[in-house]
Amino acid sequence: MGELSLKYRRYLLVTLILSGGILFGLALQGCQIQDEMPVIESSTNWPVEVEARLTTSGTPNSQAWDQPEQETITSSSDQGAQSLWSTFLSPSIDPATPIPPPIERLEFEDSILVWVLLGSDTEPPFLGQTEAIHLVFINPRFSKASLVSIPGDLYVYIPGFTMQRLNTAYAIGGIETLRITLAYNFGVIPSRFVLAHPGDFQWLVDDINGVEVTVFQPMPEACAGIRTGVIQMDGAMALCYASYQDGMDEINRMQRQQQLLRLIFQKFARDGNLAKLPVLFASYEGWVRTDFSLPELMGYVPLALRLADPDRIGYFLIGWDQISLWELPGHSQAMVFLPDQEAIQAVLQSALDLIMSPSPLTNQVQTLEAQLTAAYQATATALGQATPTPSITPTPAAYFEVTETWETPTPTTAPPGYP
Repeated sequence: MGELSLKYRRYLLVTLILSGGILFGLALQGCQIQDEMPVIESSTNWPVEVEARLTTSGTPNSQAWDQPEQETITSSSDQGAQSLWSTFLSPSIDPATPIPPPIERLEFEDSILVWVLLGSDTEPPFLGQTEAIHLVFINPRFSKASLVSIPGDLYVYIPGFTMQRLNTAYAIGGIETLRITLAYNFGVIPSRFVLAHPGDFQWLVDDINGVEVTVFQPMPEACAGIRTGVIQMDGAMALCYASYQDGMDEINRMQRQQQLLRLIFQKFARDGNLAKLPVLFASYEGWVRTDFSLPELMGYVPLALRLADPDRIGYFLIGWDQISLWELPGHSQAMVFLPDQEAIQAVLQSALDLIMSPSPLTNQVQTLEAQLTAAYQATATALGQATPTPSITPTPAAYFEVTETWETPTPTTAPPGYP
């Protein structure tokens, strides 16, 4: 144990303690559907509370880098039917197109979680455009989720500002402006967010030793020429694959982003990798923007193991059937996407409908739980602990074989390219 640094031992101790709590929770649940999960409090004044914080922020950019570590936001569940147009701020700049009315609010149960995953095109401390925008709806009771990808070039109303591309909302006023923009144009306010920068994404893929991607369309002019077939991608290639856009074909880029998100999540859930979550959280804490806390994330690990079953997550996108191309007046060949509100509502409703029906868990979930148990046991052994490992479920021999060794990760101080 002498060769382990004090800081690293602390990381491992945190991993051991939190992972132990998760495993005991799994043992008590017995792989049954959870009836109670963390629920965001609802409020009938959901847009007013966000607007109040937005209007007191001073300058539009003042909140972008001064978010509290744990933000409190109301959910869009338990919503009334009355119009909310009067509660949104009026435009401060004349819009290039008439401002549409706010979309009808989505109706769903209080227990449904709504998160938003964002990818910036700029490294900190600069505020760039969010070229990846993915809404996530989660039903903890049935262990199901839907991911809806939204094009950043969608031309929407940003309350208090004007009509503009959706990917500029975060840079204009931080996460609160983006939340109220999503409320106005999609009828939902995310309760949690994650914003990653290019270096964060590249570093993450390298930390999990890359991903194996099946490429269906060649990209000869991008990323040093990507061919079709199965390709092992490192962080740099995966970043290029996720961010490359040919002209206005943002829809293909969103599909590639969905593919990578699915592969990364699946790799995290396998082989007990979620036991490393405290170490990864500590490594990325100074770079990735989020209002998740580590204990909150660790509390969702049992849910993550169930969602790792591919059939329990649905993937949707706002594509060509929900948008139309439009050239901005006075801007030569500057194109944006105009939304079809009714068609977008149909996509969002389909995403919600998918997670509202129960389905049986497969043996794969038991396998993943067994792998996490083995990882916990290996971590305890590395620390010289004699704590007994709680039993969860029998391990199907055809799916998993426990190895006797465990290679512990070494935390990195900064991602490539960072000072």
